[in-house]
Amino acid sequence: MENPRYIVTNIREQHDNEFIFGVGERVVACKEIDRLFRFLRDEGYQVKYIDKRSLPNDNNGNNLVGWTIQKYKENENDDC
Repeated sequence: MENPRYIVTNIREQHDNEFIFGVGERVVACKEIDRLFRFLRDEGYQVKYIDKRSLPNDNNGNNLVGWTIQKYKENENDDC
């Protein structure tokens, strides 16, 4: 039986702008993911870490990691 305490995937569906990776994928320790996030931030996106208490474990009992990516709203009063 699934543990209902996890918000993402058990209580609600994963949103299109949420990305969840297994620890075995080594995304957390990868310099390439840092480069990707830096690129996204430079392009005007906000990247936020999803609290691990909201995420389930994988089939091997390992913690999952995830991020929510949102586009910053353009400032309508900005003339630049």
